[in-house]
Amino acid sequence: SLRLKRHAPYVIRSDQSSPQSEQSLAGSIKDFGKEERIYSVRFIGDKGYIVTFRETDPFFVIDLSDPENPEIKGELKIPGYSSYLHPINDDLILGIGKEDRNVKISLFDVSNPEKPKEIDKYELDEYWSDVLNTHHAFLLDSKHEIFFLPGGKGGYVFSYENEELKLENAVSTSAIRAIYIEDYLYIIGNEVIVFDENTWEKVNELELNT
Repeated sequence: SLRLKRHAPYVIRSDQSSPQSEQSLAGSIKDFGKEERIYSVRFIGDKGYIVTFRETDPFFVIDLSDPENPEIKGELKIPGYSSYLHPINDDLILGIGKEDRNVKISLFDVSNPEKPKEIDKYELDEYWSDVLNTHHAFLLDSKHEIFFLPGGKGGYVFSYENEELKLENAVSTSAIRAIYIEDYLYIIGNEVIVFDENTWEKVNELELNT
């Protein structure tokens, strides 16, 4: 087993050819984020994205092209934190977390790894979203450039078209999950509500027996 110390992100190499999927330490960044807690990590290609938090939300871009010598390429400090990161494309990362007492959505531009930027943000009038607990609550539809997340008061559909966060639709009923089929979005809770993603008109609903 590996013995790891605190305050250092580790790059672990996994041998998938081994029946036990043996793991070994490839590299680490020492003295990283002292007195801060790591809230989220995402790997995309040869880059890693890490969010820590104490009083501000440092968003780090890590160069993993040499796994034995990972290197911090860029850092951005903003209020709050993101506990879930999701790639929109190679240059955009979506962050979902909290600022003060509200759910916060951030859109990060990482086209320049040395200078990541928060290019837009949206604060929901919600204290909590299940996305902060599980990625299964999040849905991205890249065809229509929208994403869904549930809250305590309902479900929310946001657009990220033109690199701007815009609330496209919201339902005030229970909303736990969502799926899309072709051009239709199905929001699922105590009932299933179906929206046409081209017009955002409600086209059907079905009450579920609970």
